[in-house]
Amino acid sequence: MFSQSRLYYLFIGLFLVIQTSSSYKPSSIKNLGAFCANDTSHGYPNLNPIDQSQPRLINKVENGTLYQIGSGDDQIWLIHVYGNTGYDFGYAYGTLLRDQIHKVLPRAWTHFQQEIIDSLKDLKLPKWFENIIVNQGLDVALDFQNELVKKYTDEEIYNEMRGLADASQIDYKIVTRLHMLGEITRGRCSLYGLWGNVTLGGKTLQLRALDWDVDAGLQDYPVVTIYHPRTSKLGHAFANVAWAGYIGTLTGMSSLRLGISEIGVSFPDNTFGDESMSGLPFIFVERYILQYSETLDDALSFISDVRRTCHLILGVADGKLGTARMIQYSHSKVNFFDDQNLQPLADWHPRIPNAVYSGMDWLCPSRQYKLYRAIIDQYGQITPELSIKNITSIVKTGDLHVGVYDLTDNIMYVANARGTDEQGPKEAYNRQFVKIDLNIEFARQQ
Repeated sequence: MFSQSRLYYLFIGLFLVIQTSSSYKPSSIKNLGAFCANDTSHGYPNLNPIDQSQPRLINKVENGTLYQIGSGDDQIWLIHVYGNTGYDFGYAYGTLLRDQIHKVLPRAWTHFQQEIIDSLKDLKLPKWFENIIVNQGLDVALDFQNELVKKYTDEEIYNEMRGLADASQIDYKIVTRLHMLGEITRGRCSLYGLWGNVTLGGKTLQLRALDWDVDAGLQDYPVVTIYHPRTSKLGHAFANVAWAGYIGTLTGMSSLRLGISEIGVSFPDNTFGDESMSGLPFIFVERYILQYSETLDDALSFISDVRRTCHLILGVADGKLGTARMIQYSHSKVNFFDDQNLQPLADWHPRIPNAVYSGMDWLCPSRQYKLYRAIIDQYGQITPELSIKNITSIVKTGDLHVGVYDLTDNIMYVANARGTDEQGPKEAYNRQFVKIDLNIEFARQQ
């Protein structure tokens, strides 16, 4: 006999199957690359136990404390920085992670220089910018790009990068150049925001799966930074998931229980607007949301008003309100979606009650449908643990790192790709996740 709850979820599944009969009108999906058109393979459940060990104190300096979390080959640096200025943040960070910064940034810079030159034809950059890279070098191009975005970027961001460079004694220009790379490379990623009936107990959950370059060595030095502003001009406490020397936000949660996700779009359609290299880089748009926005409405208003740059899909979830939004993002257009109007609406990307989601790109049928199926298969029972076991690993998304946010209980789960000389699976979604209780970390005093 089926229980009433089981019958309810079977009904939801039937409703969603019927709904998939809709077709997608705005643009043809012909001529997509093999990445999005043909990948229908599925992965295996991630059966690794989640590491729940306590942070281990490593070092302490003025305005900063360094811990390690995780175990074995899946350890992560957990750094707390405190300050009245961005420079305070950066100097503490650079002091505590000097060795790691020197090992990862020069290697990453060398790798990306060659990688971008080798793949210029696939990046769809403006011809004038491509010519600068070819004729004068990537360093000159990124320095020029930095000049284009400076007037839109908070001065405290540059102060933080300067403090990081001064303390770690690394070239400041390498730091700024690496923070411009996201606008060029973007990455293929996946996200969801789930709430209400789709999750166990009605929790608000969010996925940020980062599918980016695993050959640059970034995963050798994964870092979760907890920011503790000592003045309101620097916003409120937030957690940023990245690598040694990187202060932009791709993955993170705020102390006000907002979460952020992002997908670079390589396959847009005619519902997107145009792009620009002049505006606030998206890694700082996302950081602003975590650092300064108090509500979901604050975040959406900021996205609407900011000078945007490239084609993206953003996800913002709010654990206080118990909901999430997906944003279609470009320089000239922005559209906000919930579970009732989610786009693109197609048989390979149906709407799901109490969910927004996107798999790997905008027009990416096989990847979108795999994520849809994984959510539907777990509908009504989804927890962070179940998502780790049966969603990201089955869909095979999040090769560089994965963040799963419990925005109801303020807990984050993080995994990173296999580092150099480490053992086990390569992709983050197949590796051990580390549980971080942000209630404790946001309240931690120096």
